[in-house]
Amino acid sequence: MEQKNTRPRIEESILALLNGERQRIALDFVSYVKSLRMTPQWASVNSWAVSYKGKRVCYIKLVMRQGENAWYIRPAVRYDETLRRFCIEEQIEQQMLDNVHYCIRCGKCAPGITVTFFDRTLEHVCCSPIDFEFHNPGEVELACVKKLIEYRRKCIGCKNRVSPVFSE
Repeated sequence: MEQKNTRPRIEESILALLNGERQRIALDFVSYVKSLRMTPQWASVNSWAVSYKGKRVCYIKLVMRQGENAWYIRPAVRYDETLRRFCIEEQIEQQMLDNVHYCIRCGKCAPGITVTFFDRTLEHVCCSPIDFEFHNPGEVELACVKKLIEYRRKCIGCKNRVSPVFSE
């Protein structure tokens, strides 16, 4: 309830909840987002939404998992043919497959669904409007996420076509 009243800045929460390399990478990522003139806005407890022209680009979440503090990024993209082609061109399809958002039986879609991403059949994928999550990303994963953010921004900027990605 305290966070709802104070709506902390993401940097404050990163400094309080993460340490070491995770803290450095998370702060660098927030700086990157801000360099693109997007500011993470508090969305819920330890969760921030990043938008561009009023459309969601990604979510950043800080979590306590298995006794250690962690974080993840959820780029606001859905798998479709346009995203598939982009990922193949950018040579990030394996990173995408390594970061599929699987169902964790949160109650929304358990046990998840079977989908085909990059010609691979995957079971128990979450039915949420976002297909990928990057948990405790390192430099390689962040490079992929940054490409996805640029892709998403470009899709949002194309006013003459329907964006093939999640929007609110």
